Amino acid sequence: MAAVIALSIVAYQLWQSDDTTALQPVEQRQSEPARTVDVTDNHEEEIHDKQQEPPAEVVIEDSMGQVTVKTGDDEQKPDEELCQLIDHYDDWYPKGDSYESDKFMTEVKTWAFSRGYFETEYSQGSLGIKKQSDYDYYDIDDLEEMAKAGDSMANVRLAYRLYLKGDLESMARAQPYCDRAIADGYTALVMCKSSYITTQIYQEKRKDDDQADPERLKALELEYSAWQKVSGRLGDELGSKLTEHMLPELEHEFDQETIEKNTEALIDNIESQRQQLGISERKYPPIPELLTYVLEKGEDPMTAFKACFEEQ
Repeated sequence: MAAVIALSIVAYQLWQSDDTTALQPVEQRQSEPARTVDVTDNHEEEIHDKQQEPPAEVVIEDSMGQVTVKTGDDEQKPDEELCQLIDHYDDWYPKGDSYESDKFMTEVKTWAFSRGYFETEYSQGSLGIKKQSDYDYYDIDDLEEMAKAGDSMANVRLAYRLYLKGDLESMARAQPYCDRAIADGYTALVMCKSSYITTQIYQEKRKDDDQADPERLKALELEYSAWQKVSGRLGDELGSKLTEHMLPELEHEFDQETIEKNTEALIDNIESQRQQLGISERKYPPIPELLTYVLEKGEDPMTAFKACFEEQ
């Protein structure tokens, strides 16, 4: 039986027990929506489906405050560090095959809401923002006028609405609003930038030899490599992990000095936009240590969780 672990917002399966499917662009295939969390300026506690563009092979369970463990016969000794982090929360309780902690979920949402992860849902065959605020009832053109007038929440909602459409034209239209959202501190929108570049990379690779532009492909891959580093530089560990797995491989190799130089240019552009618009740097709550541990775990952690709970 395939093993699946869901740990709150990071209940995604970057580590698949049987195989790993390469990430694909929106035009090539559709994936099931991934679950994540929402944030608004007044930090409403919301949980959402968010499809990454291009869609990542990400699996997230419906209950965001739970750890779900379904494993085969493999057994593993408890990971002491992981078990200690789990023990920081004294309200874990079993629910079916899951374990839930309201205290841990509160910490996760406090952190994630500040980063700008919005609740989304499928409606009439497409992915969009779940209607939970007044902004969600405006049409795109009205949101665009409000964003141009300086409304930061209208801007980030517009960026999401366009980005989630998934087609190249809408994603292109979203880019300046994604730039502004990132400047406003909504680091989740780095995915908007990376996804747009990734979609262009796949389109370039699909071109016939007589139409292909190797230099453009190389430039796109370098830009993608630079954006991969931006989430980490902005302190968004979840975003860093998600962008890390968007493309299985690049055709070109770049030395770290070149990548860092381009990443620095992107960071400089973000800071420059903040200064021009008079945007104060957003203060974020600390990411829960348990969340950090799972994000940084470079291997399948599911049996480790099982061992911790069985030991208790």
